[in-house]
Amino acid sequence: MYLVCPNCGEETEHEIISYRETKNGKEYILKCKNCGYTYSKIIKDDKMIDIKTITSSKDKSTVQKYTTFEDDILSVGEEIKVNGVNSIITAIDTKEKRVSKAVAKDIKTLWVKRFDKIIIKISVNRGEKTIPSEIVATPDEEFYIGDILDINGAHAVIHKIKTKERFVHRGGAAAREIVRIYAKEIREMRRKY
Repeated sequence: MYLVCPNCGEETEHEIISYRETKNGKEYILKCKNCGYTYSKIIKDDKMIDIKTITSSKDKSTVQKYTTFEDDILSVGEEIKVNGVNSIITAIDTKEKRVSKAVAKDIKTLWVKRFDKIIIKISVNRGEKTIPSEIVATPDEEFYIGDILDINGAHAVIHKIKTKERFVHRGGAAAREIVRIYAKEIREMRRKY
C-alpha cells in the first residue's frame, strides 16, 4: 500500500504490520519501507479490500487473503507481505483475464510465491566434473566473489555469479537477484606435524 509517510514526507510503499477493528474503521500499524518509521493510522473500511491470494511454497499451495487499498496498483514481480510473510507476486487474475498489472479492486485472484527463503542453484567445479547443488538463503543475503561456501561437507570458492541482468566477476549480489552461483572446490591441505 502506498501512503505519504508522516516521518520522511515521501509517498512510499508501506507494510501492514497489523490491524484492529474500531468504530471509525480499521486502525492499522504501518511501516514505511523508505525510512522504516512505524505508526498507526485509522482507515475507513470502504477503502480497504481483501483479495483472494493463492500462496505457493515449494510443492504446497494455500488460500489466504491480502488486505490493501482498493485503488492500490499491484504488479507481477512486486514483493508484498501476505500474513506477515515476504511473498512475490507471480500472476494476477482479473474477472476478464490474466494481466501483469491491475488495480486492487479489479483483481479476482492474486498468485504469490513465498519469498522469505529462496533456493539458489550452484554449479561446483571439481576438476573435470561439475556437480549441481543448491543452498537456501534469505532474499537480502549477499554473496561475493571469493566467498567460501560449505557444500555437502566440501568447501568451494565463488568465482562467478549469474544474476537476472548479467554475470558478476567482481563484487557480489543479493540472493534475490541471483540465478546461479559458480564455484570451484577447494582441495583441503592437511598439515603434517
